[in-house]
Amino acid sequence: MKNCKEEGVSVMNREYCEMEIEGSLDRIRGFVVGFLEGQGIQGEAIFGEDHRVGHESRFGQMMRLIGVKGNRFHLIIGAGFLKLFKEALEKRKEELGLKITWERKISQASFGFRYRAYTRELGEELMALFGDLAEGLQVRDYVPRETFSPEGKGMEAYAPLHEYEIKATGTIYGPAKEVIDFYGRAEHHDMVELGDIKLEYAD
Repeated sequence: MKNCKEEGVSVMNREYCEMEIEGSLDRIRGFVVGFLEGQGIQGEAIFGEDHRVGHESRFGQMMRLIGVKGNRFHLIIGAGFLKLFKEALEKRKEELGLKITWERKISQASFGFRYRAYTRELGEELMALFGDLAEGLQVRDYVPRETFSPEGKGMEAYAPLHEYEIKATGTIYGPAKEVIDFYGRAEHHDMVELGDIKLEYAD
């Protein structure tokens, strides 16, 4: 796998790297926030523990989901700021007790989703959500299916037959930050079920 290299500093990074940092999570967070503020950067670092970012280890994933804290944490950061970040951390690593154990360049990220709703209003809202993707994002295998059944009119929401039903599955993929940002939008919809975010790495 490729190590991360500086790709040029830009507020709109499209290249991202994942790194594992060993040490206190509070100190890691404090250092990252201070670094970003010092550089005048916003939104260019994402903690894997703050999102359902899946890794190979199922046990490791469960540790994040239930909030168990170890001493190694994953950080996703814009490649354009990586060199500056590593230089800043190197100067204070002894003082803070922090160490980068590995780093990898992310080629893209993705997550699967499904939804089902029983009103046209919700159906239109969901189709608008998944039809309004940020630049760089794409959706695969997504074909919303609407069903109209007049005989179901007036039935309760938990009844087996509904006047209107929409359901769909698909996969969102693209640059890491854009995928994670969209995941944050989609997870607020009660009718949407989301899979874990999966990261793919450059060879």
